[in-house]
Amino acid sequence: MADSINKIKKGINDERTRRSNLTRADLEEAYLDLENNNFASSMRIKFAADLAESNEIAYHYELINKDWDQNLNLYLENGFEKHDREGIVFLFGKLDENVDKKIKVYTVYLLAKVLSQKKHRDFYLSFCDKACDILFSLLDTNDDNLRCKVIISIGWIGASKEIELLTHQLLCDEDALCRACSASSLMQMMFHRVKREELQERTKLSFLEGISNEKDLYACGIMVEAAQTIFGKRWISSSAVQSEEPTVIEKARKSAVRFLRK
Repeated sequence: MADSINKIKKGINDERTRRSNLTRADLEEAYLDLENNNFASSMRIKFAADLAESNEIAYHYELINKDWDQNLNLYLENGFEKHDREGIVFLFGKLDENVDKKIKVYTVYLLAKVLSQKKHRDFYLSFCDKACDILFSLLDTNDDNLRCKVIISIGWIGASKEIELLTHQLLCDEDALCRACSASSLMQMMFHRVKREELQERTKLSFLEGISNEKDLYACGIMVEAAQTIFGKRWISSSAVQSEEPTVIEKARKSAVRFLRK
């Protein structure tokens, strides 16, 4: 048994060493092979793992950009967190460059996603605050899809001072999906930098107003679902929200409003 465990450990360490020694040329050759095979799933998974555990951060980001630009849906951003602090600093550097708004939003979205997985690190709080300043500067974009990404990112890494910003978007954003994302992001804060008790105290009236007045059925369902998580209630199932069941959502709305008015 001990020999088998040691053999497995050796195999893992050997694979980690192989990946860390991969050069840009090695990865470019592997990507070309992947492309020639129509991005076959098995090959893509292996390539993504090699890319994430290599030291070629710039090339990894270059391919992520290519994926974003061409809508290849390779999801090569998954695993970027393995570049750790060096990868985060690299992304901050890219955000300092004069790039178009789409790339900037997608990059800070990736940055926020990576930071949300680094809560145990000493740089976490300062880097989150720095990233939130960037997100705040991008929130005024007129592109609804980009604004949604900004709002989602704030939920991952925002602190207490960002609660008011999200409640404002919840009530005032002109796009229904952005209002829904604002509700979800308030809920996400509970799993990262904000305590449940503070969220309950500071969002209750906003959820009451939002849920009471929301005209879009899906957005209303998301608001109810987010509120029930924050306040520890059970008014609606995720499946009912996703399928936009009118009767169920309206019943849940009434239950939520009745509770939030207390």
